[in-house]
Amino acid sequence: MRQLLPNSLADNNFIHYWHPGLKSLYLFCKYHYFWEKRYSIKLEIPFIDIHTHHSENSDQVIAVQSLFLQDIDFSREIKFPFSAAIHPWHTDRFELKEVSHMLEKLTTQKKLLGIGETGLDKVCKADYKQQLKIFELHLDLAEAHHKPLIIHAVKSWNDLTKYFKRVKVPVILHGYSGNFILTKQLIELGCCFSIGKSVMRPTPDQEQVIQLIPLSSLFIETDELQFPIEEIYVQISGILDISLDTLKTQIHKNFNSIFID
Repeated sequence: MRQLLPNSLADNNFIHYWHPGLKSLYLFCKYHYFWEKRYSIKLEIPFIDIHTHHSENSDQVIAVQSLFLQDIDFSREIKFPFSAAIHPWHTDRFELKEVSHMLEKLTTQKKLLGIGETGLDKVCKADYKQQLKIFELHLDLAEAHHKPLIIHAVKSWNDLTKYFKRVKVPVILHGYSGNFILTKQLIELGCCFSIGKSVMRPTPDQEQVIQLIPLSSLFIETDELQFPIEEIYVQISGILDISLDTLKTQIHKNFNSIFID
């Protein structure tokens, strides 16, 4: 617009004397330019990686790094957004009192956004009864401090859904790849779903599941893989037949609603 009109003609007092057609053109260009800039700023929304084991924060990506609770140096303040817990695979290594002590220390960290990944895994070698006890500690802490739970689940849905029926904080199922019937049940329980790289080569059933998930309950992640989160967003936007900007805006809204507000 600045190339179209000299500065001397851009004076609001002077345009009163313009030919009506030229005046209309100027006002159209002026306000089109203004709203176009404002619209562009609105769309500068970061990608959200809700669960990663790598530090990938930038101007374009907000990454919530998943930490193992036992690896945290509690004498230092963590400077990036993170979640933390005792992973189900590691539960045999710790006594309940030790985990409880570490969890309480964790709550002093200002960048703590969620508790996890925690959950139940019937395939790993860790004692299942111990997994249950430590998961309950995580759940109690999450509720006491109003933090969402990021869940690891392997062949343990029957047990986990009993907790989901009574839990008082948001539940995010990380790396979700459940079937259609299970997904319907979990939606009814109010769960959120985080989809990862497996969606890059989806089966028709996976596509159906992703289309079933409410947009308000959807998150996206990279997990342990060093893979561009942007590519997963593009893939999911295609499956859902919505624009990338629409998906980014919704995921950002979900993130603020559950983790920030």
